[in-house]
Amino acid sequence: MKITREAKIGLFTAICLATLFWGVNFLKGKNVFSRTNTFHAVYNRVDGLKVTNDVVLSGYKVGTVKSIKFEEGHTGRIIVTLLIEKKYLVPKNSVAKLISSDIMGGKAIRLELAPNQEYHSQGDTLISSIETGLLDQLIYEMVPIKEKAETLMEDLGKVLTAVDQVLNPQNQENINRSFASLSSSLENINSASKSLDELLNSDESDLKKILSNMNELTHSLKSNASGIDTVINNFAAISDTIAKANLGRILAQTDSALMAVNQLITSINAGEGSMGALMHNDTLYNNLEQSAKNLELLLYDMKVNPKRYINFSLIDFSRTRYVESKD
Repeated sequence: MKITREAKIGLFTAICLATLFWGVNFLKGKNVFSRTNTFHAVYNRVDGLKVTNDVVLSGYKVGTVKSIKFEEGHTGRIIVTLLIEKKYLVPKNSVAKLISSDIMGGKAIRLELAPNQEYHSQGDTLISSIETGLLDQLIYEMVPIKEKAETLMEDLGKVLTAVDQVLNPQNQENINRSFASLSSSLENINSASKSLDELLNSDESDLKKILSNMNELTHSLKSNASGIDTVINNFAAISDTIAKANLGRILAQTDSALMAVNQLITSINAGEGSMGALMHNDTLYNNLEQSAKNLELLLYDMKVNPKRYINFSLIDFSRTRYVESKD
């Protein structure tokens, strides 16, 4: 049987297309002739993970990343589809961890198998996690240092600006004057310290005499410490006696008595009662004065004419004359 030219061209084209399809998939990391299982993993972020990145198990490539897409419902999570060769079984509770495959930031999925006798089937969703790589950790640690360095540079700029303002010619002159004044003050302090030293070392100084007197007074107080203790104990005993005497009650009674006296004086001043009438009513005074005068006249009359009041005889045969008072 003779093959026609058109059949040869068609067969060649089909072989070329198949070879092209296999080559493109091979370049993508897919082996169209191998049997694979499809699994899914959900991540909050993928940090540079790309389609065709490796899926490794103990450092050996066992699959590739088929697709990366956002989860429906605008959750912000990302679904990563994995193609793993069927000869590698994935136990349940295994973890698909996103890791850094190199120091340049390349990513891969590492399978961490769980010790389980039950295995995932086609289309299952694996447990996912993200490993912080060396570069990521370095970036995370460098961010606060960078922020602190920026803050430090801003503060340093402010300090340099303040120093520039301080070191203008006018302020420099003021600083020089301040140092000159400080030097003069130190000289005065030195002179004062010398004078004080001379004053302390002089035998005729008043300060030394005062210190000596203070020393003698301290010695005297120390010698009479027992007597001072006795005085203090006596004062304590007196204070205890006063405290036991219920001074508050005595003061309250005294206050009550003073209030009663005050009320009595107020009543007298108001003319109430006998004492008030005596002090404010002249009639009683006039009556007493008149009575006193009458009593005086009576006594005078009794002295001049005693027989008028005292008779020694029942019958008086004489004619007694009475002297009438001129008043």
